[in-house]
Amino acid sequence: MNFLKEYRKDLILILGLLIGAGLIAGVFALAKKPGAYVRVEQGGKLLAIYALNEDRREVFPFAEGGDALGEASKDAGNVLVIEHGAVHMEEASCPDKLCVRQGEKSKIGETIVCLPHRLVVTVISAQEAEELQP
Repeated sequence: MNFLKEYRKDLILILGLLIGAGLIAGVFALAKKPGAYVRVEQGGKLLAIYALNEDRREVFPFAEGGDALGEASKDAGNVLVIEHGAVHMEEASCPDKLCVRQGEKSKIGETIVCLPHRLVVTVISAQEAEELQP
């Protein structure tokens, strides 16, 4: 009981800071706007731009035809799916499959990254998509 009396002000301060940090994180999470398009890049090169409001399934083969372990395969690559205004990686031939586990993305700035295949999928705004179009 003496412990609580002795550290009461410290505990109140820590609790207040945690609540404040949670509120700030919540504001940032709610402030994200829904995206309109998806930009797909591989090795820093723009491959495609797709609208999030059009359901589709795209296959992106790994450019070098192999994975991070150096195993060549004709089936090496990623399967990208856009459904119901969100994008996710359905399949990947990389060994860790982290890109598949990243889940659905639909807010501006959210990304899905497959490091072994150097594939980056980013949700972007309509304005940014217009700027990227040739």
